[in-house]
Amino acid sequence: MGRVSRLTLAAALALVASITLAAQAQTVDDIVAKNLKAKGGAEKWKSIQTMKMSGKVTTQGIELPMTVMAKRPNLMRQEMTLQDKKIVQSFDGTTVWVINPMMGSDTAQEMTGPQADMAKSQADCDGDLVDYKTKGTTIDLIGQETIDGTKVYHLKVTRKNGTTRELFLDADTGIDVRTISTMEQNGQQATITSDLSNYQNVDGVMVPFSVKQSLNGTPIAQMTIDKVEFNVPIETSLFKLKQ
Repeated sequence: MGRVSRLTLAAALALVASITLAAQAQTVDDIVAKNLKAKGGAEKWKSIQTMKMSGKVTTQGIELPMTVMAKRPNLMRQEMTLQDKKIVQSFDGTTVWVINPMMGSDTAQEMTGPQADMAKSQADCDGDLVDYKTKGTTIDLIGQETIDGTKVYHLKVTRKNGTTRELFLDADTGIDVRTISTMEQNGQQATITSDLSNYQNVDGVMVPFSVKQSLNGTPIAQMTIDKVEFNVPIETSLFKLKQ
């Protein structure tokens, strides 16, 4: 093959590769746009300054009352009650901290490591997909799969800090069906799968009122939401670390 022919072939292959990458990027953007529209729209999400959810978590046959609070830009607090004792995990924008009387402490303790990194990543009030490029996040389309008879798009989200999450979005509606997060726990890899269902419209935003979680394929918890409120007064001090 002559030098010119080789150059022509190389150029053609480069062109095909660039077209393929452009098509995939466009497809990812289309899928993201469909998801955001299905959940109420990016602008609607941006108008939400605070959120409060109440419900319960059922694990190992025990039912725990639960409250989740969030406030812009990235404040998050989760509370569960067990035997009249309150278990708290919170992120104040800088530090993740916990209060867990079941572990022998009634005072707030700073959390570090992979679990803290995951908590920080999940504190974004808009979620991973809103303005993802501006945040320095990359999204790859892994392909199309089927979950319990539903065709889904499988996306891999890689955040600026290096943490990743896999999203499975209904191919027809665009809505979130499943998320998978992986982290190191006690020297071993832990895979947390969340299956979302029972979506309900709350002030123009679609919210899953049922979440089933499993750890490395074993069911560990069922979260059931009773009430969701947006833009309610929440004191910033509730998220701050107090020792």
